[in-house]
Amino acid sequence: MKTRNLWLATAAATLAACGGDAGDTPSIAGWQQAEVYYSYPYDGQQNLSPKTPLVLRFSHAMDVDASHFTLLHCGQMGDDCEDTGDNHVALSAPTSLAGGKGVTLQPQSPLQAYSHYRLVIDGIETEQGSPVFPDGGLDFVTRLSEDGPLSSQMATPDLAISQIIPDGDALPFMDFSTLRVRFNQMLDAGTLRYGDTDSGASVELEHQGNTVPAALLVKGNAVTVDPLQDLTPGQQYTLKFTSSVRGVDQAQLTSGFEQTWTARNSMPRATLVQEALSASDDQTDPCNAPDALVAKLTGATMNCVPVQSTLLGSKDATMQGGDVFAELAFLPNYPEVSPLRIPRNSLLTGSNIEVKVAGEVKAGIETGAIAVTFLSDASGYLMPNPYSDAHEAPKQVKLYMDVSMTAENPQANGALSQTLMHVELNGMALVQDGRMEIDAVGIVEPKVLGQETAFGLLSFHMKSYEDQENAPEPVPDLTAPVLQSMVPAVDGNGMAMSARPGDAVILNFSEPLDSATLLSGTSFGLQQNGSYVDIDWYLDGASLVMRPVQPLAFGESYTAVVEGSVTDLAGNGVNPVNQSFELANRVGDLPPPRVLATYPGFPCASDKEHWEIEFGNHGFCQGGKTEDDRNPVSSLPADRAIRINFTRDIAADSVIFENSTACDVGSFRVEKVELNPATGTPMRYDDGEKRKYRCEAGVTGSLDVGTRSLVFTPDEPWEEGVYYRYALQSVNATGGQLPDDCTSGEAICAIDGKRLQTAMLRAPANDMGGPDIENHFIGAAPRASVYQPLKNLPTADLNGNGHFDSGEPGYGGGEPGVNTTDLILDGYDGKGLLYDPELLCDVTEQCDIHVTGALNSEVFGSAVYTDLETGEEVIDPATNEPMKAVRIGLYPTMIQASSVTLLVKILGFIPSETPTETQFMRMRYHCVPWPDDADNYCGKQNPDGSYVYDEIERQGLIPGWIVQTDNGPEFRANVDLYLDAPYMHIVAGGSHNQHSYPITMKLSGPVTFLPDGRMVINQVNANMIPVNVVLSVLLSSPEIYLKIPVGGVKLQYLGEPIKQ
Repeated sequence: MKTRNLWLATAAATLAACGGDAGDTPSIAGWQQAEVYYSYPYDGQQNLSPKTPLVLRFSHAMDVDASHFTLLHCGQMGDDCEDTGDNHVALSAPTSLAGGKGVTLQPQSPLQAYSHYRLVIDGIETEQGSPVFPDGGLDFVTRLSEDGPLSSQMATPDLAISQIIPDGDALPFMDFSTLRVRFNQMLDAGTLRYGDTDSGASVELEHQGNTVPAALLVKGNAVTVDPLQDLTPGQQYTLKFTSSVRGVDQAQLTSGFEQTWTARNSMPRATLVQEALSASDDQTDPCNAPDALVAKLTGATMNCVPVQSTLLGSKDATMQGGDVFAELAFLPNYPEVSPLRIPRNSLLTGSNIEVKVAGEVKAGIETGAIAVTFLSDASGYLMPNPYSDAHEAPKQVKLYMDVSMTAENPQANGALSQTLMHVELNGMALVQDGRMEIDAVGIVEPKVLGQETAFGLLSFHMKSYEDQENAPEPVPDLTAPVLQSMVPAVDGNGMAMSARPGDAVILNFSEPLDSATLLSGTSFGLQQNGSYVDIDWYLDGASLVMRPVQPLAFGESYTAVVEGSVTDLAGNGVNPVNQSFELANRVGDLPPPRVLATYPGFPCASDKEHWEIEFGNHGFCQGGKTEDDRNPVSSLPADRAIRINFTRDIAADSVIFENSTACDVGSFRVEKVELNPATGTPMRYDDGEKRKYRCEAGVTGSLDVGTRSLVFTPDEPWEEGVYYRYALQSVNATGGQLPDDCTSGEAICAIDGKRLQTAMLRAPANDMGGPDIENHFIGAAPRASVYQPLKNLPTADLNGNGHFDSGEPGYGGGEPGVNTTDLILDGYDGKGLLYDPELLCDVTEQCDIHVTGALNSEVFGSAVYTDLETGEEVIDPATNEPMKAVRIGLYPTMIQASSVTLLVKILGFIPSETPTETQFMRMRYHCVPWPDDADNYCGKQNPDGSYVYDEIERQGLIPGWIVQTDNGPEFRANVDLYLDAPYMHIVAGGSHNQHSYPITMKLSGPVTFLPDGRMVINQVNANMIPVNVVLSVLLSSPEIYLKIPVGGVKLQYLGEPIKQ
């Protein structure tokens, strides 16, 4: 313990000699030059969030305004950065802090990914002169994007290393160093494997021909190599990456990479114990408490981590606390740049957060304590002030961490748990009254529900214990990790009713596991019939994600296994896992594959006689009525992918994407549309009664072919205002099919060779395909709203053939399950030749309608709640203010519904069965693009020229709201649909009216969360829905009255797994 006090005395002397905080007790303020003392980011910092604030600290109090600061956009790092007048970035008004000694600036819009920026200070006048940056400006570079267009995920097409910490020069390579490497592209993480590079591994830290035992962490473009034992001072170590390392577009690390350092001696070390101080004693919401202490550098609540996102809002934060045990290299040997280490498995604990959807509606769950676990040794450096050599200028602190976030509550942990790589804190250090104080700023960007990148600004304040001799000791971790939840979720019989082929198996633990103890097929894995199957796997926070190479299959049983030899980072063995689950058995005939949902666009082949793409009119589905609503030409934000979901497993080799600029090739195509030079809109070519549009050039990118999905990510962002289309190819008539259709690029097919069906309203035969789906769309600017895909799971129509077959999972005559609709016979008119109708079913399930579907939605965030019926603002009776709720938009799609059978008596005594066969429900857009005199025309204007529909409504999305109720969050939407029964045949060659039959469902129901964190939305109808079947039989028109009673519609929408 005496070593701590000796070191602290030495540190105090050193810091007193080379810098304290003149912002606190300046002794020579009368003649000292006005200078910048601190900045976030620091000059030359890389990998900044596009939402980063700019934080400055001065030597003296300053009066500043917006005219004193200019942020320039300079292209990429290395580019010259001159003020050209047109490269200014708009900044919000500066916020003055600490009586003028500090200031924060915020760009008005997010910065561009991987771009060079320079902040310039000019014109601040003080009695001590004008503060400026030493080289005229503060330069920094934003990070790459982890998703979005491929060009935003890479700096250059050639994979290379862009940064190594420590570099061995400015930051010394120590005997306790952890190596952190950044690449210039997002990485294919599966290509990085630690071990002997002469024996097939791709990453190695080598010493005298041997592999140094180390932990390897990989995520995004970040790699960490953390030696498990201290290195030997004076010895050389070589970091190696082989050419088998690949980037996001599979570019190789050409010629590999090697760099050698000599480890420097840190001994004798001292341990400095610091505490992260509590900002408030408030136990409910400490970060928003009125008496909460604020951070010196940012003015935000001290040691709080606010998570700002559309899905969670920006009001809540968790307060971090705990002791930090920093090992410091012997300071007399490192008086300028002083290395330190915080050991792996160090822990900070955050306060509970009551989760609110969009920060407005209570989700009904709390996080419990939030743990931040150091997954590797954190590396830090105390450094000279880069801006000033004044005696009072504080030393700078840099700290690099890899951490895991976990939550105590399983529901929150499933949604939150993740790894955050290369978190970088930049701060300043000084000694006050014998105690070292560190104030630092950093940023974390966790994923929320796997869909949105959130933003969190860290405002840390740590202070060393005054009595280091009696400072707290590290508390040993003796707690075994336990399984909190699993995907797929299972019912009481071990059935995974919502699991589908292509799904991953996800095990969410209470704390992160040690990857070195995870040996696939030995200490953990997925078993089928008692044997381990091949899997791809990765760790993300406390989640173990396993994806079987052969997708999960219906009717098969599996067991997720984790042996007790798997440990946490402290070596505690996991409570063994032996979790079995079974996918329901699929029976009956399999139909052709169909498109379940598309983004963007509608999942059907459009009627080309009635579309007018140049006017925003995408027509209607083939087989519909001429008077049907016209679907709009959708828009697609510049940074989003095309997403397709299918009803069945797709044969991967049938999906042929040429990835070239050639037109009209492959079974999946993405193309720019030829424009009319006079109008700048698509050029239309009339071919008889059909209207056709031509390709200008193919669009290149990356196509991910899943078991039941396609995801296309373009190389470059979609250009705003530019017209595109994607096409799903099929072969229409049975007679036109060729044996090689499924491999030649003519058709997308299921694994049994059945061609994709695209025009279901035409009632194609089971062996037919369909016309090509061509969905046109317009490139648009990025949106702040969040795309949220959902699926109707589970469903009793497991094989998707539109019938409830014997052997499919039902409810045994009990309460109908979710994704069912109760249909009731409500009489008949007694006219014509048909009498005594009744619904015919051998089991109860056959009298209900079973739904197969998926739904894409858009979460817009908090807004004033408007009544779905009146459109008027709703007043909160508790506050007498407009009520806030979460605004949602639903992308219309087509839902498949199963058959029910009507039994009638012809002439009163001849029984005749009439099954509806497979039915389809088309959700209708909230407004239409044609005709312009329609009551719900999207472009309709008020007399003053303003639009009747706001910017969101003009997209045609169906309005929905998540609102707060006494029973928790509730989702509400009124949905207009067309009901079609194209396969229903009437006796004696008759006809029926179940084509484009309009119905309205007024839906509402609770929003809940599964133990694994997935969102679940249940919906029931509040209105009775009449379905009057009008027949035309032998010159008569009998009418049968059916209805869906109130509460008869029972839908369940399930969010996609958090990890993919």
